[in-house]
Amino acid sequence: MVKLLPPELPSGKKILWKQVDAEKIEISVDKNSARGGNAKPIVIKRFIEVNELLFEGLGLRFGDGIKLQGGEIRVFGFSNTCLELVKYFLKFANECFGINSGQFRVALTIPPEFDSSIEEVENKISKELGVPKENFFKTRLLEQTNSAIVNITISSRLLAMIVFWLYENLKEILLSEERYCAAMLRGIIASEGNISLVYNSQRLGDITIGAKEKTERDFIRQLLNKLQIIPDRDKEIRGQECVLITGLSNFKIMEKWGLCRLQPEKQKDFETGMSNFKVEQSRKGELRLKVLQLLAEKPRTRQEFGKLLNRSPATIKTEALYILENQGFVKRGGLNSKSRIWEITEKGLEILKDDKALEKLRSKQSILP
Repeated sequence: MVKLLPPELPSGKKILWKQVDAEKIEISVDKNSARGGNAKPIVIKRFIEVNELLFEGLGLRFGDGIKLQGGEIRVFGFSNTCLELVKYFLKFANECFGINSGQFRVALTIPPEFDSSIEEVENKISKELGVPKENFFKTRLLEQTNSAIVNITISSRLLAMIVFWLYENLKEILLSEERYCAAMLRGIIASEGNISLVYNSQRLGDITIGAKEKTERDFIRQLLNKLQIIPDRDKEIRGQECVLITGLSNFKIMEKWGLCRLQPEKQKDFETGMSNFKVEQSRKGELRLKVLQLLAEKPRTRQEFGKLLNRSPATIKTEALYILENQGFVKRGGLNSKSRIWEITEKGLEILKDDKALEKLRSKQSILP
């Protein structure tokens, strides 16, 4: 059990709580404990269960969680064009914290072509979300958008900070369990992921997870590595910063954990992209890693590699053995029925112990010791 509430806010205001019923407590601040404004009391679940829904919701908020301009956390909320995701965030708020949909305010931003049907759009979204119409702000028109942006918020500094403390205190638990890492990634990918299909074949090309700050990208990489997903080097072009994932072997792990399933359109694109892989493919460098792993067991010929790895002997030779030989990881042995036997070197055995072996083997250049 983790105690979330600190004794006071950063302002020095002391935090108080009292039991409302068997399930809920009211949290407030001591008005006389320090100078400054007083945060409004909130009623929330006394005990918050650690489960996959909790981390999925925290993942959604990690990507599209609402913050006041300037970065100071003052509101609890979510913004997205996908109504199903907004509804899922409301489920997270209700089941994890006891916050019902009627407590949220809604701000809509819609394209100009919906101008004549604003009331109809508002009524539809009000019914879908279970948020009373009187909780809606005035709907805005925006030419730069092609679909409605739904923004749901509760203006509560206490609630926003509790969620922040929860996220900070549960990181150790999160990173200790694969299923929790997968849940967090489902939320992050639903809000910040992008699925790209190769134009001609409609095969899955790459998946990117947008994150401006390096610390955020490093955290996402931690989650991916926990599931044995090895992303490529981050994209760091200003305004396009993201974690980049390629390779069928990575995609298969994502499929296993259902990492795209929270957002219906992204899941549809992911399934389409996976179904259009005609030939088993590897991440760049993975073929070389597998060759080294097999050679660590015993010397082999390229014909043996071809059968074991479902690759042509010519591909094994040009894409793995010759490159590994140039790098000093393998060497030529004797002949076996006119076929060359290949052996692993001491340097090759050493790189297999390296946690970043795959990343290093992606390069065709010589790798310095």
